Amino acid sequence: MMPRLKTPLPLIALSVGMLLCLLAMGCSPLSSEAKEIVGQYYNTEISDKQPVMQLFKDGKCVITAIKPGVLTYSVEGTWNVERDSLLLHLDPSTLHAEGDESLIGSIPERIGQRIAGHSDVSLQLERDGVVYSYKRN
Repeated sequence: MMPRLKTPLPLIALSVGMLLCLLAMGCSPLSSEAKEIVGQYYNTEISDKQPVMQLFKDGKCVITAIKPGVLTYSVEGTWNVERDSLLLHLDPSTLHAEGDESLIGSIPERIGQRIAGHSDVSLQLERDGVVYSYKRN
C-alpha cells in the first residue's frame, strides 16, 4: 500500500484560485481594446433617449436604426475590436421593428468601421471618409 501524500490546504486553495483566475481571463470574448468601449451610444441628433449602439461586455450587441416618427428597428449580434476597427456581426433573424417596415432594406450581417477615437463620453467611427460621433452613456 502506497503512503498518501499530504498537500497543505493553503497550496491547494492557491492552485484552485490561480486556475479560476486564468479561466476568467481566458474566457472573455472581447479584446482589451474592446473592453475600453463597452457601453451604450447615442446619436444625439436623432435621439438622446434611445441608444443606436449597445455594446455589452459579454460580446453581444444591439444595433438600432431610428427614423423619428416613421420607423425604429433593432438587430442583435456580437461585436469586438480588431486592430483599429469595430466589427459587428449581426443576425437579421433577430429584427424587431416598430413603424413602416416596408422601409427596411437588407440588413448587413457584417459591419466594420475604423475607430477614429474614443473617450469615457464618446466614440468616433469613420465610415467612407466621414467621422461619426456617438455620445456614450
